[in-house]
Amino acid sequence: MQPLVISDQGHFFTGVQTVRTSAGTSVYGTHVQYQVPEPVRDRLVLVHGGGGQALDMLTTADGRPGWSTLFLRDGFAVYTVDRPGLGRSPYHPDIFGPYAPPASFEGFVASFAAPSRPGLPPHTQWPGSGDASDPALATFLAWQEPFPPDAVRAHEDMRTGAAGLLDRIGPSVLLTHSFGGGFGWLALSERPALVKAIVAVEPAGPPFVEHPALGSFSHGLTPVPVAFGPSAGDRKLDGVPIAVVSAECSGFEPSCHLTAEYLRSCGAAVDEIRLGELGIHGNGHAMMLELNNAEVAAAITDWIDKHT
Repeated sequence: MQPLVISDQGHFFTGVQTVRTSAGTSVYGTHVQYQVPEPVRDRLVLVHGGGGQALDMLTTADGRPGWSTLFLRDGFAVYTVDRPGLGRSPYHPDIFGPYAPPASFEGFVASFAAPSRPGLPPHTQWPGSGDASDPALATFLAWQEPFPPDAVRAHEDMRTGAAGLLDRIGPSVLLTHSFGGGFGWLALSERPALVKAIVAVEPAGPPFVEHPALGSFSHGLTPVPVAFGPSAGDRKLDGVPIAVVSAECSGFEPSCHLTAEYLRSCGAAVDEIRLGELGIHGNGHAMMLELNNAEVAAAITDWIDKHT
């Protein structure tokens, strides 16, 4: 493997906001870790899902290189986000409200490491046994945090963070996962000229979903207003390239298809990347952590090259 030449790296916060607390005036924001290779192919922003953090993209639960490193080796300047209240954008109940229940083995086995549901292909790419004795699952669970308790607040914070990040770094490709999908949709709403493309990996959905954890997606893809939509008077997305990526074992393909159809109705140019149809088999919802994460990343890089 060739040495990786990094010309710049560091950390910064964007979307910093102030809030009055019992201590006085407190602040919070969106932490971003970045690495820039030499030469640079393009800028790529990685946004984690749910109660995860940047570690979802920086590594894998069994210690292999994560997507951040893989895309860096592919020549992307990589900006990896910790959404507010998660990871290095720390949570405090005086700012974000009471904690939700902690993540559990039971919930995470079902969501990320379990065998496929009946009728789906075998889930073979999780890097462990997928039970309570699985060190990979325990590691993944150790870096999880409670799911954001207020979906509306979480999306408004994503709106602020996305706008601030793109204002700072300029036109970029956004790669989002699961609940973090809102970061991409809100970037399209607030800074459409700075979004070169979006890769939405099994984004939260489908449109207009009502869900105990996700909240009510009353505005289509988010629970908060956006500046584009399918109606005659709405702003359109003017052919912005979007890839909606789904794995064959997660059960997300139907939701992803409905999300893609909704985006098309808003004027986007959408490709549905079904990994199984590319010969990439055995993946679940956390494909960036799985044994073939490099193969999935290569498919995404190929799509980006063709559409930017």
